[in-house]
Amino acid sequence: MKLILYFILLVLLLGASAYLVFLNQQPVSILLTPQLGEYAYTTYQVPLGLLVLLFFFSGLVLGYLLHSILNLLR
Repeated sequence: MKLILYFILLVLLLGASAYLVFLNQQPVSILLTPQLGEYAYTTYQVPLGLLVLLFFFSGLVLGYLLHSILNLLR
């Protein structure tokens, strides 16, 4: 029963993520340095929704790892 609930939660999370990416398709890039002469170093252009999800889920993973490390040190 627990597995079915986890699967439903996963499907809902993937659906909400896909909908967020669908609504925010405007390509953006992150400016890494100020313009130096002719060049300004930027990242590749990715959709805004995908970038938001990337940072959100990487923050979740980083928080989980830090929490796990702190529990090991106790």
